[in-house]
Amino acid sequence: MKQKSENQKALPKFLGILVIASLVGGVLGGLSGAAGYFLKGEELGAAITRLLSTASPWAMALCATVLLGSGFYQYRRARTAFHGWDGENEDVIWQAEDRLSRAMLMSSLTAIVSFFFFSAGAVKLPQEVDSAMILLAIFLVVIALSILLQQKTVDLTKEINPEKRGSVYDMKFQERWLESCDEAERRQIGQASYKAYTTLNKFCPYCWGVLFLGNMIFHYGILPSTVVLLVWAVLTVSYTREAIRLSRGSR
Repeated sequence: MKQKSENQKALPKFLGILVIASLVGGVLGGLSGAAGYFLKGEELGAAITRLLSTASPWAMALCATVLLGSGFYQYRRARTAFHGWDGENEDVIWQAEDRLSRAMLMSSLTAIVSFFFFSAGAVKLPQEVDSAMILLAIFLVVIALSILLQQKTVDLTKEINPEKRGSVYDMKFQERWLESCDEAERRQIGQASYKAYTTLNKFCPYCWGVLFLGNMIFHYGILPSTVVLLVWAVLTVSYTREAIRLSRGSR
């Protein structure tokens, strides 16, 4: 009875959202089709591609400067706080670990942004080899600095927590790091992972919808939408299989 009551309570809101989403989708679809007709989507798409490919090396360098600069700043503040720690005030350690988490985030964002601009700039191959070589050189330097920031962040974390194990240059770093975590840390990792799983489950349908509508203007085909659906499927299958495995192990 409780399940039936919860379903009856949630169903009207769910149906309302579906109706509104359908109406909005229909309107946006019509507008996208009209925009594609009047704006000549193929020409607009080609112009955006040319702009991205030309600006990619410098955009990558600029984004990396901002992100890595912020990351190394957080790392230095964390290192200074830890080395000046009096051994009693635990707030200092918590703040240092928080800064290290932010530094790791900046490193990851740097890699993601760099891969985006590298792929955008690579469309000039093989016509503009010189520009592509500049792009490749900037990409390699940025990735190297990103890995260096990760390494320094992990090393300082291990200095703060001597029980931690693992090197960023080890292909099994994630597994070794997880093995060295205690129960509270594993619980925290599990909660963060579930949050990431639910967030991506909410994000993928919206991303697919944007790409679906964008295809009506730019005519880039179904590959982008297919990739989003593939990521969504891999995430769902991986999570479900692991949940089944863990439930069997707990019996």
